[in-house]
Amino acid sequence: MTRLHALLTCGLVAVLLASATGPAIAAGGGGGGGGSSAPAQGEETRRRMITPSQTYMPLPPLTATVQANHRARGLLQIEAGLEIADPELRRRAERYLPRLRNAWVSGLSAYTGMSYRFGDVPDADRIAQILQEATDITLGEEGAEVLIGMVIIHAD
Repeated sequence: MTRLHALLTCGLVAVLLASATGPAIAAGGGGGGGGSSAPAQGEETRRRMITPSQTYMPLPPLTATVQANHRARGLLQIEAGLEIADPELRRRAERYLPRLRNAWVSGLSAYTGMSYRFGDVPDADRIAQILQEATDITLGEEGAEVLIGMVIIHAD
């Protein structure tokens, strides 16, 4: 078992344990506002198209906490997308999106915890490699290319 695969597996266990409170929060519980929730947005307004390409799948922003001196110092944010030519693989990627997101965030957390030194410029090539490996492992095959649009550190 590779180190990345072990980290991804540990991340999945952490997410499953943390998801016990997810339904209450998603249902509007715990907010204390008492008001009605915002109206649901349509699929078209929620997903803005960056390109007319039918093979490009934009992803929601990915984030990981940046630590230094045993405390949170900032946030790593990645804007990315997947280029998938095979329609069957694209459908699988859409179905596996929660698993993919977990694998990506676990990989990014490992990067910020072990490889990244606060104050340095993030290594976009290494980040792309981490995200690509996580994608290939989660989908079980190659064919979904990770494309990075932005890598930024938000410092506290």
